[in-house]
Amino acid sequence: MYRISDLQPQHLDLLKESGNIGAAHAASALSMLLNKPIDMEIPSVRVLPIAEAMGADAENNVAASFIQVDGGLHGLFFMMFDIHQANALISELVPDGNVLDNGMGNSAFCEISNILCGSYLSALAGFLGISLTQSPPNYAVDMEGAILSEGLIELSFYDDSALIIDAVLSDREKGDKLNGEFLFLPFPDSLDVFFDKAEGKSFP
Repeated sequence: MYRISDLQPQHLDLLKESGNIGAAHAASALSMLLNKPIDMEIPSVRVLPIAEAMGADAENNVAASFIQVDGGLHGLFFMMFDIHQANALISELVPDGNVLDNGMGNSAFCEISNILCGSYLSALAGFLGISLTQSPPNYAVDMEGAILSEGLIELSFYDDSALIIDAVLSDREKGDKLNGEFLFLPFPDSLDVFFDKAEGKSFP
């Protein structure tokens, strides 16, 4: 049975390139939703020890969504933005919305999460030749460590590492950049599927 720490640089490159394909689709969807040009890129995909992933910014307040992934792969997918950046993102859809309003701001963040997470997973599914489904996003505002603990503690029974996917959204009109973070926590049997499907695959 494979572990996240078994991922080699070539596997991380494939996950990064797959992510950038998904990011291009996400940027197009966000551009239409916000009626302005938005760019998105995945600058890096990293493997971190769970203790480091939970401890690095554990007390940083974030807005997060998390979804359950099923189908050809099983796991949890988190999207997190610092509170201030999450509010900036929400305000593009709901001018008076914020991460704590439990109304339109919440809905806006979850809609953006659906687009960003869904685009990444669709690209990954297409690349691996599998079918993936995702649950509606759950939403939370808390310290990063508290939000991650549920998924990472469950994963820690099987693995000691987590997969971190960095994301950068850019507003071409304002020149602003928003830095977010995705964590994909595949369950152990899913890594066996990934290694099998990724064998011999490459991007042009």
